Amino acid sequence: MPQTARPAGMTPSIATVCLSGTLREKLAHIAAAGFRHVEIFDNDLLTFDGSLDDLAATLRRHELEVVTLQPFRDFEGLSGRDRELAFARAEAKFDQMAVLDTDLLMLCSSCHPAAQPGIKRIVADLRELGERAAARGLRIAYEALAWAPWVHDYRDAWEIVRRVDHPAVGLVLDTFHLFSRGSPLEPIAQIPGDRIFLVQTADAPRLSMDHLSWSRHYRCFPGQGELDIHRFMSQLSETGYSGPLSHEVFNDVFRMSDPAQTARDGYRSSQYLASMVPDPTNGVAQAQPLLGCEFIEISCEPEHLPTLQNTLTALGLARVGVHRQLDAEGWHGGGVRVVLNTDRAFAEHFLDKHGTSVVAIGLRTHNAYQMIRRAQALGLELVEPDSVDASHRMVALRNVDGTIWYLLDASAADESWASAFDTLDEPLEHGELNGVDHIQLSQSYADSLSTAFAFRSLFDLRPRPTFDVFDPRGLVQSQVLDAAESAFRIALNTSQSRDTLSGSFRQQTGGSGVHHVAFGCTDVLAVARSLAQSGVDTLSIPPNYYLDIQPRFGLSDAFVESLQEFNVLYDEDAHGRFLQLYTVPVAGSFCFEIVQRDGYQGMGEANAHIRTAAALRSASGR
Repeated sequence: MPQTARPAGMTPSIATVCLSGTLREKLAHIAAAGFRHVEIFDNDLLTFDGSLDDLAATLRRHELEVVTLQPFRDFEGLSGRDRELAFARAEAKFDQMAVLDTDLLMLCSSCHPAAQPGIKRIVADLRELGERAAARGLRIAYEALAWAPWVHDYRDAWEIVRRVDHPAVGLVLDTFHLFSRGSPLEPIAQIPGDRIFLVQTADAPRLSMDHLSWSRHYRCFPGQGELDIHRFMSQLSETGYSGPLSHEVFNDVFRMSDPAQTARDGYRSSQYLASMVPDPTNGVAQAQPLLGCEFIEISCEPEHLPTLQNTLTALGLARVGVHRQLDAEGWHGGGVRVVLNTDRAFAEHFLDKHGTSVVAIGLRTHNAYQMIRRAQALGLELVEPDSVDASHRMVALRNVDGTIWYLLDASAADESWASAFDTLDEPLEHGELNGVDHIQLSQSYADSLSTAFAFRSLFDLRPRPTFDVFDPRGLVQSQVLDAAESAFRIALNTSQSRDTLSGSFRQQTGGSGVHHVAFGCTDVLAVARSLAQSGVDTLSIPPNYYLDIQPRFGLSDAFVESLQEFNVLYDEDAHGRFLQLYTVPVAGSFCFEIVQRDGYQGMGEANAHIRTAAALRSASGR
């Protein structure tokens, strides 16, 4: 007889459908990630290459408990032979559950073409199913599918469960179905927690498409999409629910991605969900604002050092120090600090894989210690200074792409810099640059989801809606994460095509990484003149672009001539104007962007296709 006790607390769990691979492989990765509870997806069960006893032994070996077998489809609202077969199928699932030592069968609302509407009919079917389940010490959890013809709203599903009024029949709440239907969340708080048998969680980008396609292809883990999962968790906590909190994610890319990375992201997302529920005993520090970028560190091949030195000088930075232990230089000007690191012993593994590129970023926050505690609780990978024999005392987050993001107290940032470098010259305090506007990463889709989760969960960054960039060689998806208390942003670009600018960057640099760093400035044309005078090449923008923007924005001839002379792009929004230019990439990959924001809030989306085409022309030598 299976165990009938429900897991205590909101128990982290994951459905096997979330991962790629065979069921044996999935279970191994799920357990290795830290999960102890799992949903067995029916397709995985049917394709398992052994007996049910073999599967039960595999689960025991990995110390995994099955919280539910799912989904059981097309049950209610049938008559005659169809109804008899539906109950026969249910009894067969009950037999399987007994072997797998689980007491919960998840039933989703029917899409059967012969199913008839009517709440009395559905209630009668679920009550009889509940009686049969209870006789075997089992339970039924009923879910409203967003695309089902008759029951597609959780409020209707709850009304059915309420009328069934049977201790073996309860409700499923699934975040995707709730948000995709636009259902109000406030009524959740009125549902008794002991009548909710299962909560399934998934995030997603906000898309305009049919519910089924959206669900089957674009779900992701909480913290990776754009749905207000925090508000859902707030309502759920009001119910007093104590049971499985399980991820159910259908995603085409997950189905072909590294299952170990997917499982780790899923477990971290479970910890993130736990942090949303007020509980002083869970040990998870609260997220803090990201105040900005303190420094950029570039791992540099020696042959590229003169080019970078010349570019930084033209941008108004001065070489202000040399590292006390490493072969590295510190550059500073205005609100920007850059480290050029040519030390082979320190960065050889990174240089060998990626070449000249950004290896580390320093991030300012109010309390780095609290952020480190939060990162540990979320299961994010940290780099302790002792573990890498570093001379500094900074703890860093190692991102999935291998870059290092140091966590710094804003009050101690100057001290950290001064402790690492012997002073050569004073910084140029009044240059045109005023800080780092954003970091743009080109990543695989799986890496971009991992990155988005890491920074959103740690700093509570806001995701802007994803937008498409029409690259000449394919489509690029871009999403920006920004901070309410600073002007700093992180932009994530991904493309399925190997030939787009984003895809070719990943091919050339051995994987995901920082494509460019954008510096903010007060006068982009002045910076452009300085770059030109120093012989620093910028991406060449075609003349037809300037013929288009002049009448569109009502720009003067003289101003447009200046923009064209220095390859400066231009845009406006309701808040102001935006000017931007790009340097030609170092070694064909990493580059700098210079932006001037006069109140503008966007990212120059209207110019993205112009920039990608120019970069591809530059890479091809045309």
